[in-house]
Amino acid sequence: MYNDTINLVRNLLKRFGADRDGAVLPLFGIMVILMIVIMGAAVDVSRSVSAREKLSYALDSAALSLAAELSTSFMDNDEIQAALTDSFRANLDGEGFLEEAIENLDFVVDTDNGLVTATSSATLDNYFVDLGGYMKESLGPSFFAFSTSAQVTFSRFDVELALVVDVTGSMRSDMDTLRTASASLVNILIPEDLDEEDSKVRISLVPYSQGVNLGDYADQVKGGAYGYSDGSVCVTEREDYDDGSEEYDVKYTDDSYDYYDETDPPPMNVFYGGGSWNCSSDSEMIPLTPDREELIDAIEALDDNGGTAGQTGITWGWNSLSPNYKDVWPAASAPEAYDNEDVLKFAVIMTDGDNNRYYAIDETTAWEQVCWTKIKKNGKKKKKCKWEEVAAYEWDEKSESEYYGNESSTSSRALCEAMKTSGIEIFGVYFGNSNSSTGAKNMASCASDGNYYQATSSSELIDAFSNIAKKIQSIYLSK
Repeated sequence: MYNDTINLVRNLLKRFGADRDGAVLPLFGIMVILMIVIMGAAVDVSRSVSAREKLSYALDSAALSLAAELSTSFMDNDEIQAALTDSFRANLDGEGFLEEAIENLDFVVDTDNGLVTATSSATLDNYFVDLGGYMKESLGPSFFAFSTSAQVTFSRFDVELALVVDVTGSMRSDMDTLRTASASLVNILIPEDLDEEDSKVRISLVPYSQGVNLGDYADQVKGGAYGYSDGSVCVTEREDYDDGSEEYDVKYTDDSYDYYDETDPPPMNVFYGGGSWNCSSDSEMIPLTPDREELIDAIEALDDNGGTAGQTGITWGWNSLSPNYKDVWPAASAPEAYDNEDVLKFAVIMTDGDNNRYYAIDETTAWEQVCWTKIKKNGKKKKKCKWEEVAAYEWDEKSESEYYGNESSTSSRALCEAMKTSGIEIFGVYFGNSNSSTGAKNMASCASDGNYYQATSSSELIDAFSNIAKKIQSIYLSK
């Protein structure tokens, strides 16, 4: 439009030079000036509208980018200002009004309602309306001012996520795939450049096979304080308990490991059991943490071993999210209360096979030495002992056929239902070709509505974990 105007002016001047009629010269001169102003004003207005559109686009992009960051991390005002400024520089590179737009950039963050409002303004010098500065007082300003604003929502929620993964022997040839898939989920939810203290997401890692390797936490939940621990880091499950006067239905709950306080010491039967030494020694549980490096290191160390007791992985995935277990984990890993409206809880449960192990307490007998002191006629004391057979209990591993109604699969589904009732959203992932297998049906049953994934190849498993991470992001962003 600018070139068209120049050409028109040139043509008019040529005609003006050729015209010999002196009466029309003053009128023609006035008309030329008015035409330059009118058509030039159109150029100036068009430029200002284009500049405002660019500013609006840049501000929208900056606000959306900021909302994404605020949804996953804590940011102070300086960090917010820097994030908006960096986005402006990227989207307005080369624009003459960039620095002025940054100088006039302002924002308000409403943390209670999860809203961020950003504003900016700038000016653009006019080419024609001002006519070089000579006519701004009579015909128009030397510049046009324009402004824009953007308001977007961000998540005010914190996220707690249990990543429960199958490291049984059948995964041996796919461990690299599992490591890659698990790392992709962590990288999306806890980005590499995010400081640990700023993360709003905490993740627990729960590898399982014939139990879960709880490491240093195993003795405590097995009743080690009362001498009940078997020395193994492999922890399995627990049973309901009947003390003769009351029944305690705890098998499918997240009641604390030390729920029973009727006797001191409490019986061994109320604690979690072992019954297996076949947990993978390298695949150790990590309680909730925002420490990306700790999680990635633990994922890289994952190794396969043993059969499939999926219910044990689900149990400890739930316990890693349960406020009833906050005294088991370090303070930084303590789960928030279920009624904390600022926290969303998720679990991702994955398997490639069918459950074939469960654990139960069996009553047996043991020989115990009983001693007493006998006083002889002469007043001397003599210690006497004898061995007596007494009742004893021990956790035993039970192998079973792989089918939908077996003990371990039934327990898995019951635990998943209880988890969902407590407010935990579950994603179920089956890694295999048959969607009619027990493992597939268990995962489909465990998953919350719309959250079941089947992966038939390595690439699909990696994609499934990445898509779940993105779906979790969309959930807490939309809320």
